[in-house]
Order: sequence, then structure tokens, then C-alpha cells
Amino acid sequence: MNRILAAAAIAVQLTVPQLARAAAPKPTCNIKTVSYKFTGAPGTAFRYDGEKYTVPTSGSIELIASKKATEAELAGNQISLDLFPIDEFGTRTIPLPLSQPATPAPSTASSASTAKGE
Repeated sequence: MNRILAAAAIAVQLTVPQLARAAAPKPTCNIKTVSYKFTGAPGTAFRYDGEKYTVPTSGSIELIASKKATEAELAGNQISLDLFPIDEFGTRTIPLPLSQPATPAPSTASSASTAKGE
């Protein structure tokens, strides 16, 4: 008798659709920024998360995002990284400005004048 009841219970479960099926949980990730891709001229130096980095000859370097670092330092200036757009993979591309060559100070020595009458 128990075998017949067990078989009937299994048959009912297989043939009768479930009325209240729980929805599968939707996976979410609370991490917004996964990595930062710094692009610029090869040799451009910057600091991120307390470490010094240099842009390689490929022109870009991608770093895993630190939980605590939200700024980078370039030539003594702080750059807020969360202001740059984020792509669908969680990467923010940070364009580094080209280094400006040091301009020589104007000369204070007077040059010889070639104008007539002087």
C-alpha cells in the first residue's frame, strides 16, 4: 500500500505544474569599477594606490581597481578617477595628458640692434 501511495505522489509531482514557482534570484555585483585603463604617451609616469607606474610603449596600462583608491596623481596633480566614463565591463579609461616640455625662461640679455640710426 505504501508503494502505491509513494508512486502516486511522485506521479502527481511530475504531471501537475507548480502553481507558485519561486523566481530564480538575479545575480548582482556591487562592484562598479573593476579596473582603470590609463592611456597616454609611452613613458608618462603617474601614481595610483601609492605605487608609481609608467605607461609602456603600447600606450596604455590597465590596473585592477583598488577598494580604497579613487584618485591618481599625475605631475603633482590629483585626478579623480570616478569622473571618467565606465564601459559595460566596469573599466574606466583615463586619458593622461601629454607631458609639456619645460619652456626656457626668456633671456634677460639684450640683443644687439641692427636698426639704422642707433
